[in-house]
Amino acid sequence: MTSDKPQGVPDRRFAAWIAAAVALLIVVAAIGFIWLPSMQQDAAGAGLWAVICRAIGLPTESARAMVIGEPPSTVAWTPATRQFLRGGDAARGARLASTCDGCHGSTGMSSDAAIPNLVGQTVAAIYKQLEDYRSAKRDPEVMGVFVRHLSPQDLLDLATHFASLPNPFDRAAETQNPTAGPIYRLVENGDPMRGIASCAACHGPMGLAPGTPGLRGQQRAYCEQQLLAFKSGTRHNDINEQMRSIARQLTNEEIAGLAAYYSRFAVGVAFTSSGWMRVGK
Repeated sequence: MTSDKPQGVPDRRFAAWIAAAVALLIVVAAIGFIWLPSMQQDAAGAGLWAVICRAIGLPTESARAMVIGEPPSTVAWTPATRQFLRGGDAARGARLASTCDGCHGSTGMSSDAAIPNLVGQTVAAIYKQLEDYRSAKRDPEVMGVFVRHLSPQDLLDLATHFASLPNPFDRAAETQNPTAGPIYRLVENGDPMRGIASCAACHGPMGLAPGTPGLRGQQRAYCEQQLLAFKSGTRHNDINEQMRSIARQLTNEEIAGLAAYYSRFAVGVAFTSSGWMRVGK
């Protein structure tokens, strides 16, 4: 038995399938690499090429301009900087801190939820933020008044003083330790589908890690304000733009939840004449 179809004539259905597959691939690529990235809040005004580069992880023109333009911070983590950070004088810093105590507290714990706690922070973390305020890399409207006249050694001595204060969060009991829910998953695992690294990857599983700002016990309102500032771009002194990249992907509800998560370590801690003590239940 022979086929009625002439030899050498291509099957039109096969060609139609190939064309449909190619068309579907083009549509999916357009949605995934152009339409969805262009819908993100911070993509307004971006050109087609910038949107495609953003979708596949390549640096855009604005990102390249940031690299070759002014750096987001004047602090460079060179061996010389690391050596310099070891030369702080905590006693001298304590004398300089008399103007800081009104807001940040003599024990490094602020009574105002919008003002950060300095206790528990490392010398490097405090020094960088003070230097960024002094150089106006971070909004100097308030802090600039206090630090613009100080020398690098003054900033280092202040950082050394606050970093040397007894930290009540080092051994704080984990009375509230949620291990489920979307906020905990962001802390532990991040959200790879949205390009969000876990908070623990940099800040440590309990909000404390060498080389990064401590989050454990930080003021809730302050944490929330800073994440929103990173998200909007009004704060931009993260050297590699890592915080801005993450915060842009977070919803306002997630930002509030993360601030609440890390601030919970401060619940029930008070400073008494005998030192830091847990109070209440």
